[in-house]
Amino acid sequence: MIAMVSGTVAVRRGDHVVVDTGGVGYRLATSAETLRHVPAVGKSVVLHSHLIVRDDALALYGFATEEERELFL
Repeated sequence: MIAMVSGTVAVRRGDHVVVDTGGVGYRLATSAETLRHVPAVGKSVVLHSHLIVRDDALALYGFATEEERELFL
């Protein structure tokens, strides 16, 4: 599992963010609550995460806190 993603906010949209971690951009789906805690593009961020593996897709979800991630699970 990918437990945490840290880096620089590269993209910030209504339902996801992209975090640049040294040249690799991870797209994390986020809730509106988490998005309120995500800083502006270009700023550093740390998001707790959960990876869901399906036959046809990988889905990475980002959370502002471990508690929010645990509620998701």
